[in-house]
Amino acid sequence: MSSPTRQPAPLGLSRTAFGLLITIVGVLVLSFEGVLIRSIEVDSWTLLFLRGMLAAPGLFLFFLIVERRGWRDQVRSMGLAGLLAAVLFAIDNVGFIYSITHTSVANTLLLISLSPLFAGLFTRMVLRERVPRRTWLAIGGGAVATLIIMLGSLVEGDLAGTIAGFIAAAAIGGTLVVLRAHPHLNMVPAVALGSGLAALVGLPASVPSSADSQDWVYLVALGLIVVPVAFGLIATGPRYIPAAEVALFLLLETVLGALLVWAVIGEVPTVATVVGGLILVVVLAAHSVATLRSLAEDPSTDIAK
Repeated sequence: MSSPTRQPAPLGLSRTAFGLLITIVGVLVLSFEGVLIRSIEVDSWTLLFLRGMLAAPGLFLFFLIVERRGWRDQVRSMGLAGLLAAVLFAIDNVGFIYSITHTSVANTLLLISLSPLFAGLFTRMVLRERVPRRTWLAIGGGAVATLIIMLGSLVEGDLAGTIAGFIAAAAIGGTLVVLRAHPHLNMVPAVALGSGLAALVGLPASVPSSADSQDWVYLVALGLIVVPVAFGLIATGPRYIPAAEVALFLLLETVLGALLVWAVIGEVPTVATVVGGLILVVVLAAHSVATLRSLAEDPSTDIAK
């Protein structure tokens, strides 16, 4: 894979600050996914098909809005890397939907929060890229928080849902590393293709007619707004900051997603989830401050060189 190259940052921000900004916004939007999925009363295969069918064109539209000119060259340049990212993202989609429909939202999200560990490992193995010590420390803190959450929430999950969530975490970590390996390319079309592939996986067993009018309202919000905006921004993040950094902020979804489901659906998180979530927020805040302080002290340390 090619080594990351410098990609100018918009809005007059440094590359690191811009990468952190779009990643955090993407994760905040993604936090609403659990509530919407829990509100849709269809089986997991139908949900996988309809979500992917709507998200694929939504993501591609996001790509066209961002790129405007030169989008054809971007699509042609993705090649095998784009196909690999699409397959990995499809695996993540299948694993995530199966997991979140076969166990609690909090349990699924905590499993997904393992993705920074996979992203950091794959970054070292595949890209040979140095992962900042502050990121490893933050990942360690996130692992402690995840362990605390796990003690309180895994009790209600089944083995199949747990395995599916674990596979999804590995797949999203791998996806982010592939995106990071090609920072000169906008890989959102690959993510769109991945959504389409996931839809094809769910198609044979899906029953679209089982979705009523209220389900379709939630599906449209999920497939045409939440998924395209969230993953469009998150998929752009590795062009500016390391994959492990992007994956680290997905930990924030573990807390926000569980809290939103609690507030809207009434799925009450355990005390362990609350305690672990508070630790996670502190870890992420400290990591962001350390990253921006490092950049302020020495601009040459800007991450995605």
